Amino acid sequence: MENNSFIDPNYVPEEYKVPYDVIELPSQGLLYKNKKSSVKVEYLTAYDENILTAPNLLNSGKVLDVLLERKVKDLGFDVKELISGDRMAILLYLRTTGLGNEYQQMVFDSSGEMVPSTVDLTTIKTKNLTIKPDENNEFDFELPISKKKVKFRLLTQRDEDDIEEIDKKLMEKNNNIPSTNTLKLERSIMEIDGERDKMKISHILKNLKIMDVRKFNKHITEIEPGLDLSVEARTQGGESVSTFLRIGRTFWNPEV
Repeated sequence: MENNSFIDPNYVPEEYKVPYDVIELPSQGLLYKNKKSSVKVEYLTAYDENILTAPNLLNSGKVLDVLLERKVKDLGFDVKELISGDRMAILLYLRTTGLGNEYQQMVFDSSGEMVPSTVDLTTIKTKNLTIKPDENNEFDFELPISKKKVKFRLLTQRDEDDIEEIDKKLMEKNNNIPSTNTLKLERSIMEIDGERDKMKISHILKNLKIMDVRKFNKHITEIEPGLDLSVEARTQGGESVSTFLRIGRTFWNPEV
């Protein structure tokens, strides 16, 4: 008798499948080529505890990259190409669903004393992208002092990593003076008054007045999608304190 049964090599029994949820990205996918506005993200499992506590990953700072590569399932591109706001939204989901919504951090109470407090992570609001980029995923801004017109893009995690590496090398040559701010400007600004040559742009940026730079950075902060990390923390005495979420070493290891 002929056997017509077929076993799918990709078949996974239901009991071995890791549950997931669909997460809406704050950028709404507008900054990515595939325009993907949501992704499937698996819950943290017992195996992920190995990643969160691995000394080599913690020391290298790679732990969150490895975690995202494992948990995000249908992004359609490298997780390093996520902008920081989308990345943070996914990480917050993993933290709250895997380790609970309470996070402990120190705050100043009304008397000025530093005291322990608890933040409910589920109260953190998403900040969506409200300005649509052009066909090159770039935005327009006029520098208020010089009146120069610039086109810029939002940085990805890969950009941030590259900037960190370049900055380390430059600090060795420049008496430990960081170049982070200049490097971010050079990576973000794609055009100035119609000029797109990166060498010429770099020269122009080095001579910008500081107020132009600060206004530009403020504009990016205002439009950049992600999370609003302004939160209300409750002290052990029951006082509610307005503060800013600080993500420290206990964020992923609450019992430390």
